[in-house]
Amino acid sequence: MATHVLATEGPRLAVISCAIRNTGAGWVLIDDAAHAPSGVSGVVQHPDHLELTHDVGAVKVSSLQVTPDEYYAARAVRCGASVGLALTRIYLYKGTSTTPVDPATLVASAGNLWVTGLLELPLSTGGN
Repeated sequence: MATHVLATEGPRLAVISCAIRNTGAGWVLIDDAAHAPSGVSGVVQHPDHLELTHDVGAVKVSSLQVTPDEYYAARAVRCGASVGLALTRIYLYKGTSTTPVDPATLVASAGNLWVTGLLELPLSTGGN
Protein backbone atom coordinates (compact mmCIF):
# COMPACT_ATOMS: atom_id res chain seq x y z
CA MET A 1 0.00 0.00 0.00
CA ALA A 2 1.42 3.34 -1.03
CA THR A 3 0.85 6.48 1.01
CA HIS A 4 1.01 9.73 -0.88
CA VAL A 5 2.41 12.62 1.16
CA LEU A 6 1.97 16.27 0.26
CA ALA A 7 5.27 18.14 0.97
CA THR A 8 8.50 16.64 2.24
CA GLU A 9 9.48 19.44 4.63
CA GLY A 10 7.55 21.38 7.24
CA PRO A 11 3.81 20.66 7.56
CA ARG A 12 2.92 17.45 5.74
CA LEU A 13 -0.40 15.83 4.87
CA ALA A 14 -0.97 12.15 4.10
CA VAL A 15 -3.54 11.50 1.38
CA ILE A 16 -6.00 8.84 2.48
CA SER A 17 -8.06 7.57 -0.43
CA CYS A 18 -9.67 4.44 -1.77
CA ALA A 19 -12.71 2.92 -3.41
CA ILE A 20 -14.47 0.09 -1.57
CA ARG A 21 -17.02 -2.40 -2.89
CA ASN A 22 -19.14 -5.35 -1.77
CA THR A 23 -19.96 -7.80 -4.57
CA GLY A 24 -21.42 -10.30 -2.11
CA ALA A 25 -18.44 -11.61 -0.14
CA GLY A 26 -18.03 -8.50 2.05
CA TRP A 27 -16.52 -5.05 1.61
CA VAL A 28 -13.01 -4.88 0.15
CA LEU A 29 -10.56 -2.27 -1.09
CA ILE A 30 -10.56 -2.03 -4.87
CA ASP A 31 -6.93 -2.50 -5.92
CA ASP A 32 -6.64 -3.35 -9.59
CA ALA A 33 -5.29 -1.99 -12.89
CA ALA A 34 -7.54 1.10 -12.60
CA HIS A 35 -7.74 1.68 -8.81
CA ALA A 36 -5.14 1.96 -6.03
CA PRO A 37 -5.69 2.88 -2.39
CA SER A 38 -3.44 5.51 -0.81
CA GLY A 39 -2.66 5.16 2.88
CA VAL A 40 -5.51 2.71 3.51
CA SER A 41 -4.46 -0.83 4.41
CA GLY A 42 -7.78 -2.57 4.97
CA VAL A 43 -11.53 -2.54 5.46
CA VAL A 44 -13.38 -4.54 8.14
CA GLN A 45 -17.12 -5.11 7.97
CA HIS A 46 -19.09 -4.84 11.23
CA PRO A 47 -22.87 -5.27 11.71
CA ASP A 48 -23.49 -1.50 11.83
CA HIS A 49 -20.45 0.10 10.18
CA LEU A 50 -17.33 -0.35 8.08
CA GLU A 51 -13.89 0.27 9.54
CA LEU A 52 -10.98 1.51 7.41
CA THR A 53 -7.45 1.12 8.74
CA HIS A 54 -4.96 3.84 7.81
CA ASP A 55 -1.99 3.78 10.17
CA VAL A 56 0.13 6.41 8.41
CA GLY A 57 1.49 8.02 11.58
CA ALA A 58 -1.02 10.87 11.69
CA VAL A 59 -1.00 13.36 14.55
CA LYS A 60 -4.18 15.24 13.57
CA VAL A 61 -7.19 14.75 11.35
CA SER A 62 -7.67 17.45 8.73
CA SER A 63 -10.65 16.10 6.77
CA LEU A 64 -12.20 12.97 5.31
CA GLN A 65 -15.26 12.43 3.13
CA VAL A 66 -17.06 9.28 2.04
CA THR A 67 -19.16 9.57 -1.10
CA PRO A 68 -21.50 6.99 -2.60
CA ASP A 69 -21.10 6.53 -6.34
CA GLU A 70 -23.99 6.99 -8.77
CA TYR A 71 -25.31 3.45 -8.13
CA TYR A 72 -25.69 3.95 -4.37
CA ALA A 73 -26.71 7.61 -4.68
CA ALA A 74 -29.64 6.55 -6.89
CA ARG A 75 -30.68 4.16 -4.10
CA ALA A 76 -30.63 6.88 -1.41
CA VAL A 77 -27.54 5.59 0.41
CA ARG A 78 -25.93 8.18 2.70
CA CYS A 79 -22.64 7.98 4.58
CA GLY A 80 -21.28 9.41 7.79
CA ALA A 81 -17.71 8.99 9.01
CA SER A 82 -16.10 9.05 12.43
CA VAL A 83 -12.42 9.70 11.72
CA GLY A 84 -9.46 8.85 13.94
CA LEU A 85 -5.69 8.92 13.53
CA ALA A 86 -5.40 5.26 12.49
CA LEU A 87 -8.94 4.16 11.64
CA THR A 88 -12.22 5.50 10.35
CA ARG A 89 -15.70 4.17 11.02
CA ILE A 90 -18.14 4.58 8.14
CA TYR A 91 -21.86 4.43 8.91
CA LEU A 92 -24.31 3.86 6.05
CA TYR A 93 -27.95 4.96 5.98
CA LYS A 94 -30.82 4.59 3.51
CA GLY A 95 -33.29 7.34 2.78
CA THR A 96 -34.18 9.42 5.83
CA SER A 97 -33.49 6.68 8.38
CA THR A 98 -31.28 7.57 11.35
CA THR A 99 -30.43 3.91 12.01
CA PRO A 100 -27.31 2.58 10.28
CA VAL A 101 -27.88 -0.30 7.87
CA ASP A 102 -25.86 -3.49 8.01
CA PRO A 103 -23.14 -2.94 5.37
CA ALA A 104 -23.45 -6.61 4.36
CA THR A 105 -26.91 -5.84 2.93
CA LEU A 106 -25.49 -3.34 0.41
CA VAL A 107 -24.28 -5.49 -2.47
CA ALA A 108 -23.50 -4.36 -6.02
CA SER A 109 -21.19 -5.65 -8.73
CA ALA A 110 -20.29 -2.11 -9.80
CA GLY A 111 -21.43 0.09 -6.88
CA ASN A 112 -18.81 1.52 -4.58
CA LEU A 113 -17.97 4.14 -1.98
CA TRP A 114 -15.23 6.70 -2.57
CA VAL A 115 -13.09 7.80 0.38
CA THR A 116 -10.82 10.87 0.31
CA GLY A 117 -9.09 12.45 3.26
CA LEU A 118 -6.09 14.38 4.53
CA LEU A 119 -4.30 13.56 7.77
CA GLU A 120 -1.61 15.77 9.29
CA LEU A 121 1.76 14.07 9.79
CA PRO A 122 4.53 15.07 12.22
CA LEU A 123 6.75 17.92 11.06
CA SER A 124 9.72 16.88 8.97
CA THR A 125 13.04 18.64 8.46
CA GLY A 126 13.66 16.98 5.11
CA GLY A 127 13.24 13.76 3.19
CA ASN A 128 10.14 11.64 3.62
